Amino acid sequence: MPTTSFRGYNMDCRPDIKEELKKKHNARQYQKQKVGKLVREQMQDGNHDQASMQALRNDIDWVFSRIVRMTAADVHGNCTCYTCNCPPKHWSLMQCGHFVSRGNMATRWDFRNVRVQDKNCNEGKHGNLEVFAERLEQEEKGIVDYLREISQETYKYSRDELKQLLIDYRAKLRIVETKFNPQK
Repeated sequence: MPTTSFRGYNMDCRPDIKEELKKKHNARQYQKQKVGKLVREQMQDGNHDQASMQALRNDIDWVFSRIVRMTAADVHGNCTCYTCNCPPKHWSLMQCGHFVSRGNMATRWDFRNVRVQDKNCNEGKHGNLEVFAERLEQEEKGIVDYLREISQETYKYSRDELKQLLIDYRAKLRIVETKFNPQK
């Protein structure tokens, strides 16, 4: 009997999941296309400011996520999920989980708000926030309330602030990368 697979998943053992995976994949693709279309429209309309701000935020997200995941990894590049007891995985297979949602700009790039999570906890369990809060409180008393309080504040970064943040985080990333490439 031939096996049916989609994105590396064997569908013979769970045929009901095939449609669900396709829907998730299509939703992610649609979201990427929507963002790309918005940026192109803004550029065509002469609104380079808004388009470049989104590009800066995307670049900072990418660099910030790598810093968080690589910092949590051991010398072999493996790290464990902050909220569950899954076996260690390579940092590139993990995600940067936020306690307070990324939508809150005041805490979006705050290292106290993020930890390494596996895909199941971050996406499937929507951050596994109860366990996340317990572990944060064990590390530092009152941090959960503090992060929630900060997230209530409205903050909008200027272009110059975003550029400086990107420069700073790229410098930190180069330092963290030396952990895996000591000859540099």
